[in-house]
Amino acid sequence: MTADSTPGADGAWQSTRAERLCYRGPRLVTGADIVRISRTLALEPWHFVQTAPAAANDPTGVVLDNARRRVNVRIANAAHGCVFHVLTLEGTGRCGLGELAPVSCRMYPAVPGRDDEADAADAGAGREHPTGAAPEGEGPGTVGRPLDAAGLARARRDWVADRDHWFETVRRWNELDKGPGDPPGIEDFQRYLLEAHAARETGAPWPEEVVA
Repeated sequence: MTADSTPGADGAWQSTRAERLCYRGPRLVTGADIVRISRTLALEPWHFVQTAPAAANDPTGVVLDNARRRVNVRIANAAHGCVFHVLTLEGTGRCGLGELAPVSCRMYPAVPGRDDEADAADAGAGREHPTGAAPEGEGPGTVGRPLDAAGLARARRDWVADRDHWFETVRRWNELDKGPGDPPGIEDFQRYLLEAHAARETGAPWPEEVVA
């Protein structure tokens, strides 16, 4: 792969993240990630996500078509990887979302749901650990740089909270009485997701609990 022109370790981090993550596409994406991207880009989620078959016991498996299908919702992939992955003229990869990137992407090479010891083992195997990597004076999570220790700790907390809300959103959707008529599709679920996330932010009841 062409080396990134960004000086020092930051360029190596950019290139390694692109090779190991962006070219395959993000997988540990939550509903909060999808909503944040949708709002900021003023783009409905169905324009940049895709589905993949989900296992029966997957807590992120969205039930569709009168329980005939169970799918995961992911950021869409294209020939060059994630649809938000930008190739520079030098042939290197960059995340086109910057600070909008899913929390799991911004945590790289740390993996959501794992602890410091597991990440330290990765570092020992030759994968750069992000702790302390940001230059002095740079804030945690600066675009194009690995997270420092404080930024990584905050990202872990954010991801756990977002994951739990994502699990609950999917669970509630799957248990909804959809009623007769045309079975709801993936766009219907994503509309429910937007409503559920808005309710989370304002402390309002879940969409199905609102009495007209």
